[in-house]
Formats: sequence, C-alpha cells, structure tokens
Amino acid sequence: MVLRKIVLVFVSLLLFSPAALSLGQSVGPEPLPMEVYKARRQAVLDLMETGTAVLYAQAGANHEAGFRSDSNFWYLTGINIEGAILILAPGEYDKEVLLLPPRDLDAERWTGAKPSLSEALEKSLGFDRVYRTSRLDRTLVNNMKHEPTLHMISGLVPPTSPVPQDLKLYRDASARIPGVSIVNSSHFVEHMRMIKSDDEVAAIQRAIDVTYQGLTDLIAALRPGVTEFQLDGVLEESFKDQGAQYQAFPAIVGSGFEATVLHYETRNTTVEAGELLLLDVGAEWDHYCADISRTLPVDGTFTPEQAKVYDVVLEAQKAAIAAVKPGMTVREVHEIARDVIRKAGYVDDFIHGTSHHLGLDVHDVADYGMPLKPGMVITIEPGIYLPDSEIGVRIEDDVLVTRNGSRVLSAEIPRTRADVESWIKSARQ
Repeated sequence: MVLRKIVLVFVSLLLFSPAALSLGQSVGPEPLPMEVYKARRQAVLDLMETGTAVLYAQAGANHEAGFRSDSNFWYLTGINIEGAILILAPGEYDKEVLLLPPRDLDAERWTGAKPSLSEALEKSLGFDRVYRTSRLDRTLVNNMKHEPTLHMISGLVPPTSPVPQDLKLYRDASARIPGVSIVNSSHFVEHMRMIKSDDEVAAIQRAIDVTYQGLTDLIAALRPGVTEFQLDGVLEESFKDQGAQYQAFPAIVGSGFEATVLHYETRNTTVEAGELLLLDVGAEWDHYCADISRTLPVDGTFTPEQAKVYDVVLEAQKAAIAAVKPGMTVREVHEIARDVIRKAGYVDDFIHGTSHHLGLDVHDVADYGMPLKPGMVITIEPGIYLPDSEIGVRIEDDVLVTRNGSRVLSAEIPRTRADVESWIKSARQ
C-alpha cells in the first residue's frame, strides 16, 4: 500500500503538475486521487451508452503555466501532457484508452523525462490501455466497425472560432467511413462540471482562503505612491508563498479612474491619496479558481460620496445572495441586484451581469438556462462605475448553492464599510 502510494505521487508529480519536479517539501495542493477521474470517465461512459468519444489535451486558458490541458481534459484525466488524447468507448473491451505522444529522448534532456508505456503506468493512471498517439487511427476504425457514432464532448465553440481537433477528426472520419454519425454530447461533461463534489468545493475554498491572505498582504503594502504593478506583485508572491502556484486569472488592480474600467489589466498607474482601489483577484488551487472583488479606500476611510455608492453595491449584493437557492436562475438573481441599484438611481452605471459559474475556469462552463442546483458555485458581483467621479465599486463573493439555500464560501473576507476600514487598519499595523 505504501509503495503504491509512492508510485502514484511520483507519477502525479511527473505527469500532472505543470511545475518542475521539486525535491523539497511541497506546500502546494495534493492531487486528487486517480479514482476521482476514473469515476468521472465512467459517468460519461454511462451517458454515452454506445459509440466513441475522442478528447484532445488542448491548451487551456492559464497564461502563466506554459502548457496546461483544457479544463474538460483535465476534469476527466488529471493529466497535463501536450498532445495527449483520451478515447472513451462504452461498447468496446477497452473502454478507456489514453494516447500519449511519442517520446523524444533528445528533447527530454531539456524538458524532463517522460514515462515509458507499461502495465504499471496503466494501473497508476486508471486506464484500460495506454498507447502512443500513432494508435489513434487504428483504434477509431476498429470502434467504427462496431458502432459508427462519434460523440463530441469537448464543448461548443463560436462559429468564427477555429474548428476543434475532435470535430475535425470526426468530419474526416465521416468522409472516409460510411454511416458515421456525429452527435453533440457536449452537455455530458458540462452538466457534470456544473455540480461540484465535496473535493472540488474544498479546493475552491482553499483558493479563496489563499486569496484572502493575499489581499491582506496587499493591503499592508497599500499606500499613496505605490504602483498597481507593485501591488499585483505582492499579491502573486503571497499566493505562491501559500502554495498556490498561479493566479486564477490576470488580476485587476485599478485605482482612481481605472477602477471604473471593468477588465483593466495594465496595472501601471500610481495609487493616489483619496482614491478607491478596486481589486478583482483570485488564487488557483489544484486547478480550481477563486474570484473575489473588494473595493478599498487608499487612505483607509471612505469619503461620503464613496461610502454612498459602496453601500448601494453592498445592499444589492446582500439581496442577491439572499435570493440564491435551488430553483432560482442566474438571471433572476441578477434582476434582484439590479432592482436595488435601479431604486438608488444608478442602474445605467451597472453595466455587467451579477453572476457566473466558478470552478476549473474562473468563468466556468454553464448552461445559464438551467435553474440553480445544490453543488453549483456562482459569483455574486454587482458594481457601480462612475468615470466622471473616478469612483468604481465592485463587491464579489463566491457562493455555494446548498439544498436549502446557499453558503458564502468567502464570508470571512470583510465586506461592510466598517469591516473593510478595520481590515485596512489592522493589515497596516
């Protein structure tokens, strides 16, 4: 048992982690057990019933990490290997097949050794078979003889985007093998990912906790004359010191007028006295994201005009959070927040939605026509933006839908004006 655990940890470090293998003690996240990914694949196999699905390890969204598998591939495999391919076929003897790219021994002297194919590797990764990618054509043709249905599970893309690798493969197969049908099964993985397991919620919670400490460390460095770039550096260093290798997305650190720019990412402005600093940030923990917004007075105290706007946003957020429960829709939650801001006279200054789903991606996969269900995690983030006054306020928290309502995962991070001002005072001491 001990030996098996050592093998699993070694393989997970070698294959799963985008960081270099370290001989020191790691403070980062432990990978989820192989059985978790196997159970997810089995769930997809059960939904497919027949046919074949091919999923490529395409590059994901995280810009810091070099190659990272897209979230669907990671969700089903826990593997970050460029060029890897997953094949699922419920009617075949080998229902789960992983294809790895060929080894290049010269390149591995520069980039690190890759594992050889073996029965031990198959068992450690939980696959029926592990082959090289050169086996793709042979496997697909063999499967098509038995059941000529191809399931697209990678997710839909806009019409003007490049054609996904799996869809291109399917089109080529249908042009060469008579009777092949292509089925849109993208909702299989999408709907699974929308409902988070306890392990996934725990990873999101850890990402939130790391984010809270990062914000506190940033506040300790916040003073007139510091640049937004320097504050972002403090945040990133804090995340890494706590074991979170990456930010979940490029941080928004905007002061003064820049606080009114929704996706401001330049971070080159100097923070001035009397301004508000809007932060939209999140750590990533074992691929799971936090997404938190807080708005801080640089001087430590809100001015009367800033306080007026802040309190409206907070009231709207509280009303929206109170409405989150199974059966509600994201649109209904948004309208509740919007109504509070409308009554306060700022409706035209609230120019974005209130919520999005959160998980492996900061804007996680979602069917927004689907009512909320227990296990879903969404953000609640109303905001008001007044460029002429250089006041931008957004307050964002991460909320778990529960059986009877909701739980704010980020409830420990100060939100009220009084608590925010106390937080700033305490962090600066």
